[in-house]
Amino acid sequence: MNFGIFFAAFGISLLELSEAGAVTAIYQGIYRGFKPVLYAIAGVLLVLIPTFTVGRYIIYLPLDYVLAVSSVILFYFGYRLLRSARRYFKRTGRGKGGEEERGDLAVVFTVSAIEAFEAALVLIALIPRSYSSTLIGTLLAAAIVVILTAVIKDQIARIRLPHLKYVLSALLFSLGTLWAIEAAGLDLTDLVLIPFFLAYLGINYLIIKL
Repeated sequence: MNFGIFFAAFGISLLELSEAGAVTAIYQGIYRGFKPVLYAIAGVLLVLIPTFTVGRYIIYLPLDYVLAVSSVILFYFGYRLLRSARRYFKRTGRGKGGEEERGDLAVVFTVSAIEAFEAALVLIALIPRSYSSTLIGTLLAAAIVVILTAVIKDQIARIRLPHLKYVLSALLFSLGTLWAIEAAGLDLTDLVLIPFFLAYLGINYLIIKL
């Protein structure tokens, strides 16, 4: 086993999939069932199965087109999240109570697929060096995420869904902007996500307050 490749695959998978696990736990608290888990698994498998079956050939796909389409999808779901959060805060501001919408389970699927895709971008580069080490690292990280999510599910589920939607919409808009710019041929560092994210938090806040 190549331990360098193993730890790289383990680290990136743990980081990205844990975010999907947190979102899944919150929605599971709303739906009181396993539907969100199934949507999350479907989103992750949609990305990781092709990654590990044809991983070494994925680099030949037109990445610019993939990023462009993904950017549109991110903006669409970001808009839906922001619209839902805005409705909640508007009702609260009018004194009509703060009953939360259950939310669209497609969000769980989308976020899970996005996080898996983020991990896959790194895994694709690791697979040619050591397929088995990359696969084992990814599977171990996924197992740990499942266990940790189950253990601290109740704590995670206390996060209010409208606030999560507000933050997630900013994240999706930020990623969508970055991927759209990269699809246009400009190479940017992922560090620009920080100012993008902060900017969209401010923009979304203003939209909610309008």
